[in-house]
This record gives sequence, structure tokens and C-alpha cells, in this order.
Amino acid sequence: MGQRVRAGLLYNYSYDYTSLELETKERKMVSKRTEELLVLDRKYLIHGFAVVGSEDDWPIIERAEGVKCWDTEGKAYYDAASQQTSNTLGHGQKEIIDAICEQARKLQFAHLLARQSNVPIIEYAAELAKVVPKGMAHFFFTNGGTEAVETAFKMVRLYWHVHGRPKYKIISLQDGFHGAGMGSAAATRAGSGAFWTGYAPLAAGFIQAPTFYCNRCAFDLKYPSCDVLCARYVAKIIQAEGADSIAAYIAEPVMGAAGNVAPPPEYFSIVRQICSDHDVFMICDEIQTAFGRTGKLWGQEHWPVIWDIMTVAKAIDGCYLPFGATLINDKVFEGLKGTMLWHGFTQHGNPICAAAASAALKIIFKDKMVENAEKVGNYVLERLNREFKDLPNVTDCSGLGLMLGIEVVRDKETGTPFDAETMKKWVWKVLDRGLYVRMALTRGYSRVRFNPPIITTEKEADEMLDILYTSIAELK
Repeated sequence: MGQRVRAGLLYNYSYDYTSLELETKERKMVSKRTEELLVLDRKYLIHGFAVVGSEDDWPIIERAEGVKCWDTEGKAYYDAASQQTSNTLGHGQKEIIDAICEQARKLQFAHLLARQSNVPIIEYAAELAKVVPKGMAHFFFTNGGTEAVETAFKMVRLYWHVHGRPKYKIISLQDGFHGAGMGSAAATRAGSGAFWTGYAPLAAGFIQAPTFYCNRCAFDLKYPSCDVLCARYVAKIIQAEGADSIAAYIAEPVMGAAGNVAPPPEYFSIVRQICSDHDVFMICDEIQTAFGRTGKLWGQEHWPVIWDIMTVAKAIDGCYLPFGATLINDKVFEGLKGTMLWHGFTQHGNPICAAAASAALKIIFKDKMVENAEKVGNYVLERLNREFKDLPNVTDCSGLGLMLGIEVVRDKETGTPFDAETMKKWVWKVLDRGLYVRMALTRGYSRVRFNPPIITTEKEADEMLDILYTSIAELK
């Protein structure tokens, strides 16, 4: 047996990221093998969303299957976070693994740069084109979500440049998350500015609009008497900045990092009209919502709104390999036709990733995964509102499909959130009980995110919720 190890860095996303302090806590004795791995991890690895050089440690995951992961100590965890809302189809999908292996034996790599192409990416594009929103069948493939968003920004700016209208500003939401690149981070305001602090100057021309979380209204109003001011405020921003400078508006259909927050029903319809009136493109960031997560194949399908550009990643291939895409509609495509695109990535259009994505798409339809996300999501939400909502520290249970959130507070009357230290200890307690959940990456409130793989059964969801209920009930 090895020495005691220190606990992992626990993020409380509701508080100021610029003054993060490490918490240590005594953990169980670990095996010699785990101890050796921890030493190597601390020596060689730099972790994202963590303090550089930290000696704190999360469990080391060794294997996974379905909706569970096992660490090097043999302890099992329900993955109610789907590995950053990524592993949507769960672990161990044989069809995806077989597709990867088969393609790797045939063609390992061929890029899409300078008009070269490859068979798997063409075939996947044709399959995807059959199911995307109408007119959105033009794809630029990437290695992941950040690249997809960066590509979207460059394409809208290029479009306006080509048409003699150098519009360049992008409107995003205050609690939105769009990636960690210089442009996508500039559009990200989740984490109380953590993705900005120390990295300035980021890309220029990014403006934040008020978020659409009714339980924490930026204007301290109540829906529906508010007349959805958060949506109408977008017009004020465009008018203040000048419509001739605003290239696009970007939003997630359900804000993931903000705690799986869905907008009021009219929100996107109002914003669509505003953007159309001012000739502003709408970018739908579906990186967390696409491919069934919300109980629809596309998160945007919950509202009768037509977008101009989409970004997808994560679930595109079950997150078995790094892959993503930027989708543009016919108008944007025709407007860019004949223009040289000085933009691309070595791995964009990787044939093995394409094979994985093709297999994932087949599973989604064959196994009725979208329907399962809707069915189990409705079941979970009903239980949350029936049982959790009555707890003295829960003020909101909402979301879509299996992308749900629970806001927890210290005082239900005042809405006072829990302090960072309390939430840090709570997250560890939940983890020790065998459930991996994530907190919202935002300001001013604590919201538990519940987004297990969309293969989750009602029985598995109940087992996760039992742990979650007991743990939330103990919060004081």
C-alpha cells in the first residue's frame, strides 16, 4: 500500500476564478500502482482547467463501459457528466470501435487541404447531409469544438469582407461557453472571465449580451411579464455598436457550462427577427447539444428558428476520436463561392474520424437514441421536479432531454448561493459515492449539471438520482 494522496482540485464554478485556491483532503490509501501513476502524472502532464503544477489528484480512469467508468483502484463511477458532455453514446460501442479499426487498416490519413479528399469523409458528408437542418449541408471538418467555432467566426468575417461590408463584431452571451481559442475564448464569458484573465489581448470585436436564465434574470424581472427583455436587448447592442459592424450572433441552444440552461420559448424567435432585420448572421453552437443530447437530433429543433451557421463536435463520433465540423447554409456557401479560403488544419477530414462518426450516426438512428434521450430525460425531469424541488436548498430544475440542471442555494428565500468551500467538499462527497457530476461554470450561482450518456436507462438514471438526492439533501 502506498502513502495517502491529496485530493483533486475541485472547481466551484460559481465564484471568482482568478482567486482559486487549492483544497486538500485526506483520501483512502491507494495501491502502489496508482501511487506510481500519480507521480508520473504530476511530473509530466499539464491539465486543462487546473492549476499548473498542482499535486492534487482526481481518480485515474482505467476502463469504462456503458455509463460507468472504473479507476485504477477498481472503484466504479456513474458518469453523469458524459466526460465533458462528450461521450454521448457511452463507452465501449463495438460498432464505433470496429469502424475505427477497419478504417485504420485501410487508410490511416489523408487530409482535405488544397482540394485533396478521401473516401470516408466524402461518404460521411453525404450521410450527414441527409439529416442536418434544411439548407445546412456544407461542411468544414475540424479536430474539435474550439476549431469549429474559430472557423465559424473566420467564415462570417470573410463573407462580409468579400461582399464589401467589413463587419467583424460577434455578439455572444454572458454565461456562454464557446471554446479556448483566441476568438472562441473572447466569445466565452463563463467562469467569471477566467478564460480572459491573463491571456489578453484576445481577438477583438466580441460583445456580450445578457444571458437567458430566468431564475437569475440579469434585469431582476420575472417571465413572462419581462417581455423577454434579454432577447430584445440584442437589438439595443446592435444599435449601439452599429449594424454595419455586427457580423454575427452566437449562442448555444442550451447553455452547457452555465448549468444546462434552456431559454424561454420565444427567445430565439425574437433574436432571429432582430438579426434578420439588421443583416446579422446567427451561429448555433451545437457542440454540446447536437446528435440527440436534448431529445432532438439537433438542439435548435426545439424552436422554429432557422440559423445560418452551426458548430458540432463531441458527440459527432461519440467522442471516440477528436472530431468536429462547421456547417454553413446555402446563403453563406453561395456568398463565399469563388473565394480563396486561407484556413485549415492538418487533420481536418481525417478518414478514421469520419469512419467513427459514420458509425456513431448509424447507432443514433438504429438504437433510437434521440427518442431515448427524450424519454429518459422527461422521466428524470419529472422526478427532479417531484422530489428535488421540495428540498430546502433547490430553486430550479430544468433543461431539455438529458441536459438538465439543478440550482442549489443556501437560502431559498434570498437565493444566496453556497460558498466555494462547501461546494468543493460536496463534489468530492458525490464522487466518493460513485457519481461523477459537474457544476456550472458561471457567476453568482451553483447549478449541478446532470447529463449522462443518452444510452442511459431509467433504472440507471434512478440509481444516479438516488445518490444525487441524498447528497443534495445533506447540503447545508
